[in-house]
Amino acid sequence: MDNTLGQTGEELMSADEDAPELDWAVVKSLMDAQANTNTSLERYLLYVTHDEFDLDDQHMERCLSQAITHHERALEDLRVARELVVEGAD
Repeated sequence: MDNTLGQTGEELMSADEDAPELDWAVVKSLMDAQANTNTSLERYLLYVTHDEFDLDDQHMERCLSQAITHHERALEDLRVARELVVEGAD
């Protein structure tokens, strides 16, 4: 790596040592976000592909509420990833 950001060699080494942990934390947060998104889709697909699930308005509202909850969790996981990156840059 070059020294384009004005960091000393010692600062660069320290940042490199933290990179695998930071990378894993970001990857884990992104994986958690994706898992929450997938859960929403899987539940909806289960409802629409099986006749035993009658998707009246009440069930549809419940399905969408669950999807919103899972997407809110996904957003929180993405915010955690962003915060880790910002903290890692400091």
